[in-house]
Amino acid sequence: MFPSIRIFVLLVCVAMPVVCMDDHVAATDHEAIADVVEHTIDSPEPNESDPLPLIAAHGDHEEAAVADFLASSECCVCDSDRVFLISTRHLTADACRAPLVEIPFRMWRIDCGSTCEINQNDYLASLSPDRPVVFYVHGNRMPVREVVSRSAMIRNRIRMRGARGPIDWMIYSWPSEKELIGVQDFRLKADRCDAQGLYLASFLRQHVQACVPMAMIGYSFGARVTTGALHALAGGTLSGRQLPEPALTGANVRVGLVAPAIESKWLGGNGYHRCATKNMDELVLLYNRRDVVLKRYWLLEKIRRDTALGYSGPTVFASRVDGTRLPVRSRDCASIVKLRHSELDYYQGGCNAGVDMARLINGIRQISF
Repeated sequence: MFPSIRIFVLLVCVAMPVVCMDDHVAATDHEAIADVVEHTIDSPEPNESDPLPLIAAHGDHEEAAVADFLASSECCVCDSDRVFLISTRHLTADACRAPLVEIPFRMWRIDCGSTCEINQNDYLASLSPDRPVVFYVHGNRMPVREVVSRSAMIRNRIRMRGARGPIDWMIYSWPSEKELIGVQDFRLKADRCDAQGLYLASFLRQHVQACVPMAMIGYSFGARVTTGALHALAGGTLSGRQLPEPALTGANVRVGLVAPAIESKWLGGNGYHRCATKNMDELVLLYNRRDVVLKRYWLLEKIRRDTALGYSGPTVFASRVDGTRLPVRSRDCASIVKLRHSELDYYQGGCNAGVDMARLINGIRQISF
């Protein structure tokens, strides 16, 4: 091999860890949601090779934020389901300055081609112990325009694989748009996960108090936010901060992690998210031993021995709140996903994450303390 070719190959290999999703300019939360909702909410099995069409948003001020669109019968949410989106994209991403009392979340309900901004208190009043809430937490470099469509794809696959009964789907939208180049952007988003974990923990607390059964599905950094939230809910600290309210444990949340970008021992007894298992009922872990991005996870902290849970597979886990061993179902999807760090690949072919997530949701049981 000529020296120039060797240099080119080396540059490509170095660049590979930071290749994620296409870079798009983010719009404001409601405009972006309204742009895509008519063509993305529970449409038939989408052709992922084709870009989703966008609808122009109407209005340029807060009072015009509610934009209703006529929807065909093909794009309605399952009759028994409700879909919501909660956003923290307008809040500080610095965990040291994050407001933890009366957090001003923004929320929308998405239904049959229309979006409606709603009040958090009205949402909480509508919760019922008979309707489980399934949280979806997306990964890095996801502009809000893509969050709605991606979550609809995931939701469709789970429904098609047998998820039963009425479900409230909650999309957790956090500031993950591409901002920097290379590993610097990767580190920036990793730092943001602590603030997001605290925000989400505060929101989860309100569901626990309402005795609502829950499941959580997190991908990549979204998995990091998920386990951080369950850890903070149980009284754990993130960036040296705790929720101001008393700790809550025994929430019996069923958790699905897809290619989690967290350190492989963080859920162990001495790990950074060690308290998370006190709020878990069961864990489904889908990982990839060939993932070229997570293989270089150690670059985050520049510690060679650090490995990502989404690369290594199951290692060590702390016990549940009652002292019993956490049930973990795991699968290496390397033969299907191959070298890619791609969420949708996990829901296709032999990996078929939709089956695992459907089983996870169907097994939700009532919260008990």
